Amino acid sequence: MKSRNRPGVFGSLSFAFSVFFVFTPEAMSQSPTVGKSFDEIARSAAKEGRVRMASALQRDEEPLVLKGFYQKYPMIKVETARISGSASRERIFSEALGGLVEYDLVDISAEVQARFVKAGIVAGPFEWRRLFPNVQPLHFSPDGHFAAAGFSTHIIVYNPALVPPERVPRRWEDCLDPYWKGKFVVDTRPKTFAGLALEWGEKKTLEYVTRLKENNPIWKRGQTEALTHLAAGEHPMLCGSYYQSTHRIIRRDPKAKLAMSLPRELPSSMGETLAILKGAKSPNAALLLAGWLASAEGQRGYDEVGRGSPFVEGGEKWKLMQKAGAKIVFRGWEDNESEEAITKKIIAAWGFTGKM
Repeated sequence: MKSRNRPGVFGSLSFAFSVFFVFTPEAMSQSPTVGKSFDEIARSAAKEGRVRMASALQRDEEPLVLKGFYQKYPMIKVETARISGSASRERIFSEALGGLVEYDLVDISAEVQARFVKAGIVAGPFEWRRLFPNVQPLHFSPDGHFAAAGFSTHIIVYNPALVPPERVPRRWEDCLDPYWKGKFVVDTRPKTFAGLALEWGEKKTLEYVTRLKENNPIWKRGQTEALTHLAAGEHPMLCGSYYQSTHRIIRRDPKAKLAMSLPRELPSSMGETLAILKGAKSPNAALLLAGWLASAEGQRGYDEVGRGSPFVEGGEKWKLMQKAGAKIVFRGWEDNESEEAITKKIIAAWGFTGKM
């Protein structure tokens, strides 16, 4: 498996190629040829022999996620690259418009999915549910263009060396306790609370975040810094954290002074949604890999990195939710506009300006 953190062989000359080559609209509109049945796709994928995937997986996560695929399909090589943030998706979008397709399978974040589809650079739609009948149906987008692999779930994190057992926050409302005033951390990106709005409604959510602000939190931009400070003992508690971010630190350092608390309502969303690009050189291998990653088999690997689906019965995250008696508050495929709207209102309630 070849892993790269920045564009290499495939990407270093992207801009030059886009300048010197002109692609016709007809060529850009052609979808890659894929098999009509699962067996036909699997045979064609074996002949293609490789697939180029761009995702948000970190380097040490890739072997954990992909090992099962290699065991099942040893004849297919997966070449990987890590992409993160809007700039990387914009580059992929611009190059694909020009007919330059560097990757077969790409993680396209929710906020730009409609743009990719409208531009006609995403292959499909595919009959995912027919081809992969044993996969949880909501892992596939209703429009047939995307397969969900990684999932994000929001929790509360604390330092067990600083927080006595009787003070461990069990509910989101516990973050409003004056005991935490001026001592706890909140991420300035309100993903957790925008997710809770699906369950609570706008009024309760805005009342909550206003009271949260009045409890004088320590504002941090991003999970990495906040969790690092928490583990170092600089702060006792983080109200609203990605499960996978905490899981990653504990996986790498089992002695890290971090512990998770799962409130009754757990906001969850799709954190990695994969699409096959038009012009993909290995479309069958890409389709096979995406469907496998979305399956219960593929989710075992994602569970190992904290990004498994809470909807796969018997999976690690599913068991964790069941043990905690938690309810998944799920943001589905077609809810991006409402998330953006409530996010702006939360940011305004906190007194921040600009895009977080």
